[in-house]
Parts: sequence; structure tokens; C-alpha cells
Amino acid sequence: MDALLQELPVHQSLARVFTCVGQDGFWRALVDTLRLLVPMDNALVAVMKAGQAPQLLIDIDSKGAVEEQENLADYTAGMYLLDPFYQAASAGLADGLHSLASVAPDQFLQSEYYQSYFRSVVGADELQFMINVDGSVLGLSMGRSTPFEMAEQGRLLCVRDWVLAAMRRHVQLLPPQGAVAEVLVGDLATLLDRFDARLTVRENDTARLILQGFSSKAIAQQMGISPETVKVHRRNLYQKLNVTGHGELFALVLRPN
Repeated sequence: MDALLQELPVHQSLARVFTCVGQDGFWRALVDTLRLLVPMDNALVAVMKAGQAPQLLIDIDSKGAVEEQENLADYTAGMYLLDPFYQAASAGLADGLHSLASVAPDQFLQSEYYQSYFRSVVGADELQFMINVDGSVLGLSMGRSTPFEMAEQGRLLCVRDWVLAAMRRHVQLLPPQGAVAEVLVGDLATLLDRFDARLTVRENDTARLILQGFSSKAIAQQMGISPETVKVHRRNLYQKLNVTGHGELFALVLRPN
């Protein structure tokens, strides 16, 4: 009986989630319920599709308030191209609860994107509930300034099935919407082409993987070449773009202003 009473707030919050399915307050009710299970600093709901800028639906801060999406202008302007969850969604992944560690490159935590952007906007760690819907992926992101512990991820795994079912049912019950303008930024190769540096295909691929946070060894495995050849491509593209390292490459491509 004592255990049931301790869980009473969760059950009450669940009732609000079910009441709000198909209505405006659904995402806030869902995030509030998940916060009773695992603390988080922010939550973001977005629709991701390969070749398009993500459509941000709602951004909720640590106090449950809806934030202005201008705070994520850099993300939709091009930073999303380095987002491991966007990359995973574009490549295809199963419905489920996905961790940053499961989708990120091997040196993502050392990447300029993580150090100068991700940590200040999302935090040190991120989990996402993700479902495939009509050729896109709908993701509920949960960010925090401290890493999620395995016990906390286990807690969320216990509620995964009903969370995913509620997300899918909510989308099904929404009224039809008009066509949403597709914001096309292209890909990292397109951004690199702006500099007329005449990068080879291999150099372009190397630059893209460097920016995403792959080590030389991982780049070699991805491209089917030796780590020594990766170093040659890295040196050549740095010379052509007149940059001295990863940080300058990131600033040149993703922060051109």
C-alpha cells in the first residue's frame, strides 16, 4: 500500500496525459509525467526527415515553460546536420528509446559541435523517444546537464511502450494540417561547396565525418581506407580551406558569420 501511495503522483499525471492525447497540452503533460520518473533540464519535440531542416514543435525548459524557438535558430539553420539523432533518423532506426551514446560517433564528446553548441543548448547528455511516422521520425528529446544514469534509463525503458503508443496516438488524432514549408539547407557537402575549395569527394567525406565527431580510425573504417590516408585527406582539406584544425573548420562551415 505504501508503494502505491508513493506512485500516486505518477498515476495522477498519467491520467492527465491520457486526457490530453490529441490536444494542445499533450506534450507538456507527457514531459511532466516523465520528469516524475527521471529529472531533466529541457525537452524538445521535433519532426526529422532526411534532407530537410527539422520541424520543431515544442521546446520546454526545466520549469515546464514553453521557450521561444528563436533560441534554436542556429539548430534549424544548419547545426542539425551534426546532430547524431538527426543523422540516425535520416539513416533509419527502429521506434524506441535511444541514448546519445548509442547514436553518437566515437569522438562526439570531443567535437567542436558538442563543446561549443550541444552542451550549452541540450546539456551533457540526451535521450530521445523516437517513432517513425509517414516517412519522418518524431522525436521527444530529453536533455540534462549531467549524464543519465543506467538506472534512470532503465526506468524510462519500463514506460517506453506506453510512451511510444501515446505519441503515435496523439499524432493520429491531430486534425489535418496544411502543407508545411520545407526548409532545405542541403547537407554538409553542400555547405562545403560554398567555398569553391575544389575538395575531392574523399576530402568532402573526411570533412563531414570530422565535423560529426568521428576519429581518424573511425573515419577510415567508414570510408574503407587506412588511417594514414585519412590524415592525408585531412591535411589537404585544411590547406584548401585555409584552416588549422577542427575548431576552425567548424567555425568556417557552421558559423560563417
